[in-house]
Amino acid sequence: MEIKRPMKSRSFVLTMLMLGLFTASGCREAKENTEVVTLEGKVEKIELAQGGLGQLTISYHSDKHDQDMVGTGLVTDETEIMINGIVASLADIREGEHIRGEVRVEKKGDDRKQIAMKIHVDRAVPIGG
Repeated sequence: MEIKRPMKSRSFVLTMLMLGLFTASGCREAKENTEVVTLEGKVEKIELAQGGLGQLTISYHSDKHDQDMVGTGLVTDETEIMINGIVASLADIREGEHIRGEVRVEKKGDDRKQIAMKIHVDRAVPIGG
């Protein structure tokens, strides 16, 4: 005895497979337009927003462009901020400090969005106190 399945369910399965292929290819494109870069530089400006989030502007030297540049990145609730190895917040960072970290650069056409992933500050600690 042969069981016949309605064409409706086959169409549904094919549609879902095609949707999966389109989604997978879309993810691949997004990855190609996203890169993580390591930066070191001097804090030029800090813009605090609610919840300790905000933006950080730094001056740094770009080896890729062989020139000094200024860039602004978003600080989100997922940004890891460490000062002398201790967890900190954007409000704890001072203008003029030397920082290093990782920035995720998302590119869509001519638009670029820079999101700080890690920010590390090494401060001199006074002796004796």
